[in-house]
Amino acid sequence: MTLTVLLAEDDLELNDTITEVLQSEGCDVYACHSAEQALDLAEQRKFDIALFDLVMPGMTGVEAIAALKRLQPGISVVITTAFATVDTAVDAMKKGADDFITKPFNLATLITTLRRVQAQKQPAMALEDEDANKVFSALSNPMRRAVLQQLARHKKLRFMDLCRLAGVENHTQFNFHLRQLRQSGLVEQNASKVYFLTTQGQQMVALLSSSSDQVNH
Repeated sequence: MTLTVLLAEDDLELNDTITEVLQSEGCDVYACHSAEQALDLAEQRKFDIALFDLVMPGMTGVEAIAALKRLQPGISVVITTAFATVDTAVDAMKKGADDFITKPFNLATLITTLRRVQAQKQPAMALEDEDANKVFSALSNPMRRAVLQQLARHKKLRFMDLCRLAGVENHTQFNFHLRQLRQSGLVEQNASKVYFLTTQGQQMVALLSSSSDQVNH
């Protein structure tokens, strides 16, 4: 499932980082630097979920919730802040926020939170659909596809060998992508910390190769 995310974050560097990571997860991200800009966008198109910073110049993220909910009653809202207290969290929830993330947060937690919040809006979603979404999300990122291809070629590889073969220098980022592949059931790690494809991973590589051959011909 592709999420359409409305992001309002006035920290330019963090805004870019969140946008890049969510896009790598297959999300459509519309990034703004103020709540006012985000509300203008919400008047023009529909979003699945809004990710708003609490403290921004002008209107705060919590103040924007009511206006956003009037425009799009079914939208999910997650608030982020470096100034979290019990009172601010309770206030955000009362105003209509679905969840609250304290800065600094790791990107895996952010992605998990967004998926969980959106899944709660769709309680009838079948388990097999959730599993399929994890697989499609994992395959949406070119770095993860490269990992699958290297494991298909070499069968078993350690972390540093995978990094070298995939041409990745940022080990923290690479470890995050490996974790996503493991959670999707495409890659496993044994007791010796060696990575290998699961049966499902092998099937996905075969499908990717088949699709590539059809395109090339």
